[in-house]
This record gives sequence, C-alpha cells and structure tokens, in this order.
Amino acid sequence: MSELRQNLVNKEWVAIAAQRGKKPNQILPEAPRHSKPEHPYESHCPFCPGNEEKFGIEEDFKISDSAGLWQVRTIENKFGIFSDFDSCPDTLSPFEREGIYQKYTGCGNHEVVIETRRHDQVIAELSDAEISRILSLYVSRYQVLRKNPNNLIAFIFKNYGVLAGQTQPHSHSQIVGSRVVPQYIRSLLHEAERHFDAYGSCVICDTLVFERQEGKRIVTENEDYILFVPFAASSEHATWICPKRHVADISGLAGAPLDNLARILKDAFSRYQQLMGNPDFNYVFRTAPYALENAPFYHWYIEILPRTKISGGFERATRLPVNTVLPEESAKLLRECHHEIQK
Repeated sequence: MSELRQNLVNKEWVAIAAQRGKKPNQILPEAPRHSKPEHPYESHCPFCPGNEEKFGIEEDFKISDSAGLWQVRTIENKFGIFSDFDSCPDTLSPFEREGIYQKYTGCGNHEVVIETRRHDQVIAELSDAEISRILSLYVSRYQVLRKNPNNLIAFIFKNYGVLAGQTQPHSHSQIVGSRVVPQYIRSLLHEAERHFDAYGSCVICDTLVFERQEGKRIVTENEDYILFVPFAASSEHATWICPKRHVADISGLAGAPLDNLARILKDAFSRYQQLMGNPDFNYVFRTAPYALENAPFYHWYIEILPRTKISGGFERATRLPVNTVLPEESAKLLRECHHEIQK
C-alpha cells in the first residue's frame, strides 16, 4: 500500500510506493535509445491481446471496432502509485498526523491506457483516427475518475523511451487520480489567478494572442489548436499544444470532435521524427483540478518534452532548467519539417 508524506520544510508531497520497485522493466537502460519492437505480438507482453489470463489483466474500459475487437483500452496499473484501497474513506478526509509530520494513505487511481493492439506500433505511427480514439478514452476516464472523492485532480501523461521513464515497450500512456494537488500545479494555478486579478484576462489566452502576433515561435495551428515553442521553453525543442478556446480542463471535450486535436498531435510527432530521429519524450496534459473546471483564470494545455539529456547537478540543485537551443530557432527547425512531411 502506498502512502503520501509531506516534506515539512518545503510543504511538497512525496509518494512512497515501495511496490513500484517490483515492477518488471522490459526496456533496459542500456537498450538503444530509438529501438522499437519488431513483432506485432509478443507472448511475454502483458499488454498484447490474448495474454489477459496469463498476466491476470482486467479491463476497466475499452473502445472497440465494428467486429468487437478492442482498439484502445484501460487497465488498472498493478504497480500503481495510488489505488482505491478498501481502507480509503468514501468522503474527503483530513490528513493523518505522525508526530510533527502529515501523511495520507495513497488513495486515488492509476490506470494504464493501452494505445494499440500491435506490440510493434508506436504512437508516432498511428493515424489521426487512432490517436483520436486514445484522446476519447482519456476524456472518458478523466470523467470517471472524478467520481472518486479522493481524486482532487487527474494527470494524463505518456513516457516514451528510456530517458522518459518507459519500462514496457508496448505503446501505452497513463492516467493517475490524486488526493493532493502538487506544489508545482498549485504554483501554476496561483500565478494564473494573480494574472487574472491584475489584468482581468487568462494568462494562456494572452500568451496565444501575443505568440500569434509575433509568429516567431509558432510551429503550426489548425481551427481549434495551436502548437508552439514557449518563450521560456524548459528543454530542447519543448512545445505546447493549446486550445484556442478558453477552457480550464478537458471535461469540455466530452462528446466533442477530437479530430483537430489528434491531427495536431500527429503533426507534432511527425515533426519530431523528422528533426530528431524519433526522440524519447514525455507529454502531459496540464488540466485544472476538478473543482476548478470552470475557472476563468486557468487554461489547459499539453506539454511535450523531448528527452535529449540527463539533468545535471546544477538543474538538480537549483530546479532551474537549462535549455541549450534558442526557442525561436527550435520553432524554425520544427516549422521547416513541414515541407518534408508533405512530400
């Protein structure tokens, strides 16, 4: 059973999840960075269809094709950071005390999204329609997880490659429901609210207006979304995908067409492949906590972070990222990949 513990010095929470140390790692650290599975099915893979009984896999939710075969599905993470334990309270409860410290049972949810039936297919190779199915599942499970009283916020993210923390080669992403809103997210919310109080407008909306006027950091856009390199990008070739319409979390996507979001995600992955040769990366959906779904000051977005290096002592000591590529140059390079994609 996992546990949340608060650091008394900086008030940040830490998840103590000893069971994750037992998680099998099928991608070894010394494996080639850009390698991908070679076969469409592997008998040792818990995510491949037909292996459910072998690995005790139980579905939470799936989206199937006309023949009834699942195309994307979610399962409970057996080595989850959080879980809906039998001992979890059915109402929001105060933190527990241990001397001068605060702690809480690791209540919440942790699901794995299996993105494709094929073991050898990575997300950059999926079609717009296949990515749209994944997004649809995200929205559906995001809505379900909000019903758990111990989930104040949900995180949707993907680890791709060794440097990004991927341990299973079969293409997947994850959704985690959490009892605590981490300090970093609280900082984003507080700064967004301060901007709104000072100017009466959303900081992301204002950013999008300025970026479209300048144009230097825009990579591409469509009717509903814009892909750009942030002015203060935290790492090499980091990008954001932002909805043009103001909305605080992804609840508003329920029942809405996801074609344009899938299209711009696919576009981003294609550009990264052209520019960087299929890099390791993380992406994360930056959504508001559930209680702030209608907040006028917060605006959800997707952050894509290629992993090109391991953080050094300076970054660890200061938590100050060092980006070795000028954001304007990064945007230019990613824009120029468009011509290659079209050929």
